[in-house]
Amino acid sequence: MSQPRFSIVIPTRQRHQTLGYAMQSVVFQDFPSYELIVMDNCSSEETWQVVRQFRSPNVRYERAPRVLPMNQNWETALSLCRGEYVFFMGDDDALMPDGLRLADAILTRMPLDVLSWLKYTYWWDSAIEPSVRGRLFLHLGCDFRQIDRIETIQAFYDWRTGMNRLPSIYTSLVRRTLIEEIKAKTGGSYFALGAPDVYTGIANAWFGQQLGSFERGLSIGGNSGFSTGTAWYFRSKGQARRDAYHADEGADERQLMHPALIPSVNLEVNLADTQLRTRELLFPQEERFQVRIPTVLAAMAANVNRDPASYDAVVGEIGELAAKYKIDPASVALPARAPDQRQVAQGPMFGAGQRLEGLAVHCPEAGVHDVAQAARLAAAMLPVLTIQ
Repeated sequence: MSQPRFSIVIPTRQRHQTLGYAMQSVVFQDFPSYELIVMDNCSSEETWQVVRQFRSPNVRYERAPRVLPMNQNWETALSLCRGEYVFFMGDDDALMPDGLRLADAILTRMPLDVLSWLKYTYWWDSAIEPSVRGRLFLHLGCDFRQIDRIETIQAFYDWRTGMNRLPSIYTSLVRRTLIEEIKAKTGGSYFALGAPDVYTGIANAWFGQQLGSFERGLSIGGNSGFSTGTAWYFRSKGQARRDAYHADEGADERQLMHPALIPSVNLEVNLADTQLRTRELLFPQEERFQVRIPTVLAAMAANVNRDPASYDAVVGEIGELAAKYKIDPASVALPARAPDQRQVAQGPMFGAGQRLEGLAVHCPEAGVHDVAQAARLAAAMLPVLTIQ
């Protein structure tokens, strides 16, 4: 096989229940020039049994001989890539049916270092949070813009935008020559530290020159009962998944967290950890990108009701982090605790001024129960795009 246009990588560990659907969304693309690399982090036999069903020359399989820390497993997978552009996707995620075709059309007209997009979200029936099970969330925009790399990083460090706006390897096709440049400048690793999706989003913006953002989703982020990120997002329900992750890493938050912070599974504290470590590695003298503890505290407070059952735990950690920096906890504005019962979203979703911003689709009503089906349902509901 000649050099493929795209390398699609699925790192996986013990996720054979969802892996096949993620692979299906790639193999059924209407664009031929790709390779799909499944990097198995020493899973049981069931994972190979799933992979072997896909008898495609585009599919490559590699299995680690022992359980590796996540970043090391991802680095091993990256070393196998031959494509011009690289994208990592979760083993419960999916490519949109037209994802690679649209990406190729954009990159043919504008040879970017990084093509990023806003992914859609699908919550598997097995998701740990009952109120979102079976829901597909779609946004409706399809604008394209070039990314101001410095403003993108600064907005993330100032907490004006979230991690979904970073040009991460998890939501972007990244030119492999840029990846090699980043590795050369950071000691030989692309997944050098912290959360690999967040870190690569900052690193791609810092070192990339031509970056573009497509509002149309080229992939769907799937959140199953095995999702590691969801175990932090809904922390009161994610203990078992976090324990499994820490066992694979050989360390927990007490060993993993930056000493400037506190040991915590709070999502905002973990994002601040990656911000601190990335700043120290990539731009220690850059005054524009600062991790300000009062801002971190404000972000923790603003999201304290993301998981109401952990409200008291987060309030306690706000007090602990504030005390570490001699900040009066009373200066942090805390909303009242929300009810534990979350409202179920379905139908049109409106923003400011009653502007239609997206749709919440109850997939089981349409007979949809996996992320590959959800991707096809999304494609059927969204406008057909032809890039001129």
